Amino acid sequence: MKRFLLFIQSALLLTGFQSCIQDEPLTAECDITGIDSTWYKQYAAATDDNPEGKDLWIGNANVQNDYVNFIVKTGTDRSAFAPKFTLTLGTRLTAEVDGQVVDANGIERDFTQPQVYTATSEDGKWSKNYLVSFNYPQPIDTLDFEHFKLSGKYYKWFEVDKNDNELDYWSSGNGGYNLVGIAKKPEDYPTYPFNDAERGASVRLSTRRTGSNGNRVHMPIAAGSLFIGTFDTKIAMKRPREATAFGLQVLKPNARPKSLEGWYKYTAGDMMTDINKKEHPELRDTADIYAVVYEVDPNHFEALNGDDVLTSERIVMMARIDNPGEPAQWKPFNEPFKLKPGKSFDLSRLNSYGYAIAVVATSSRQGAYFEGAADDPKKGYKGSVLDISHLRVVYE
Repeated sequence: MKRFLLFIQSALLLTGFQSCIQDEPLTAECDITGIDSTWYKQYAAATDDNPEGKDLWIGNANVQNDYVNFIVKTGTDRSAFAPKFTLTLGTRLTAEVDGQVVDANGIERDFTQPQVYTATSEDGKWSKNYLVSFNYPQPIDTLDFEHFKLSGKYYKWFEVDKNDNELDYWSSGNGGYNLVGIAKKPEDYPTYPFNDAERGASVRLSTRRTGSNGNRVHMPIAAGSLFIGTFDTKIAMKRPREATAFGLQVLKPNARPKSLEGWYKYTAGDMMTDINKKEHPELRDTADIYAVVYEVDPNHFEALNGDDVLTSERIVMMARIDNPGEPAQWKPFNEPFKLKPGKSFDLSRLNSYGYAIAVVATSSRQGAYFEGAADDPKKGYKGSVLDISHLRVVYE
């Protein structure tokens, strides 16, 4: 009798468990979260653990909210890649091929031109498109900020190659600011474009308050920023300085960087505050514009981040405006790349993708540590504003 009762109880528990599984709501997420490591590894450099590696990658894949960018070595045949992605639970990844919508995760496609994928949530109610590209490295020199578009709710910038393909070299802190949820229009974000009557296409970087959501995680301000590299929104609220990956392996071959030049103007905000929101009327905010060239392992790219972009022992040379001041009118600058003590620049290392370059601009020099002069309409404070235009990396 006891065995029979135990059997009935077990059967009821099992039935209840199955019912819970059946009744669990379908997910509404529809994201590409990363790259399948097994697929990615076959095109990485050959090692003892990966003897069949084809050594095609330059740097790491850049996975963002609506695009994925791979950089492959110049001359790589891009006509037959079959990228495989990791997805949020239940997401279906499709593409239109020969007029038909097919499951596309891991199918072979021609990436001589970027390809569109559609991610659809498990419940079928949500979907979004991703533009996936395989690009050759395009050396950076003239950075005119003419190429930008809305990416969701905020602007993003890109360069173009000779075939007008987008090169996703630029990132900003806009993705992190989006998480606090107080911007109502694209111009409310810390970084946005504008057309100046004198300089043409330009970028405005503004130090913003982050509201109650930012205050709760001890991030009371967000400095406007724009930089060569990537920004990881998945860790931005927990490890914000790690979220900024500065630099890409996009230096010009056979040429040593000589200087960073461009135009800027700057107005410091009315009141400096620290991470605890304490006001410091005795201090004055200042902008930062700089470029660093640093050493990388060509087969295992590790970017500098917000903690070490100015201090890492891997830095070979740096160009920086030490005292930018507050020019009210457009001011030109030309800052030489200076070698760090004990460092030298090796052309053979350069041509083997052994260096990366980061170009960085921010409206608050200590913004990464949440110190700066942000806007505060309640108190009538204006925030710091840095305008930049027509940057250029000059080579010898």
